[in-house]
Amino acid sequence: MATLEVGTATVGYAVEGAGTPVLLFHGTTMARTCWDMVRGAMPANTYQFVLFEFPGSGESSQPASPLTVEGIVEQALALMDHLGHDRFHVGGYSLGAVTALATAAAAPGRVLSVTSLCGWAAADARQRVTFELWKRLIQTDPELFMRYAMADGFTASALSMLEPMLDAMIAMGAGTIAPGSAAQLDLDMSLDISAMLAAICVPALIIGATEDRWVDISHSRSLAENITGSRLVELPAGHLVIQELAADVATLLHAHIGAV
Repeated sequence: MATLEVGTATVGYAVEGAGTPVLLFHGTTMARTCWDMVRGAMPANTYQFVLFEFPGSGESSQPASPLTVEGIVEQALALMDHLGHDRFHVGGYSLGAVTALATAAAAPGRVLSVTSLCGWAAADARQRVTFELWKRLIQTDPELFMRYAMADGFTASALSMLEPMLDAMIAMGAGTIAPGSAAQLDLDMSLDISAMLAAICVPALIIGATEDRWVDISHSRSLAENITGSRLVELPAGHLVIQELAADVATLLHAHIGAV
């Protein structure tokens, strides 16, 4: 684990593996370990994963002002400059997917491909209500939030397998909720990258989950419709597809990057 000072902010990150550089953004309330199961299913000695941490997550400092997608992209590009990566692939999950798409739009000369997992362009009313609920649950009782997240984030079939260990997972997960989650959720509710989509000119893989209760599959379908030449793949999972179908996501990501 390492940090980089970008302006007045501390950016936490990790570099794992060797090979083609891939910048990865995690989801709201999470940190860099969000991608561990997917990375573990990817071919060894093929990629150098750069795991960026949002403000308020992991080793990154707490935000001093409201978060913006543009500000996070600026930090991420500064990190890739620091690591000497002029060209790279980028991918993201949930809020990270939105940030990955914004990175591809902002730096078309540097980004080789982009992958969006459970992303969206602009929050709808259901998302705003949901993310406000997240904020209140986290503030009230982190374990209660995690119980809700497990119940709503996984499919019924996944929960049937996880049920014997669910209490342990909830207790463990409650301790990993990012201190900056409230600021990240405020960004979730307010962001709108719709105007950026036309600027994405690299190969784009859009992965949506058909049983996602937080980011409806319609958002991934809309992204695919509005990003020229993109490819849409729908997986039978809830929003926590990054865990539930990690191997499937890894296969899709590896094929997408390898085709560029």
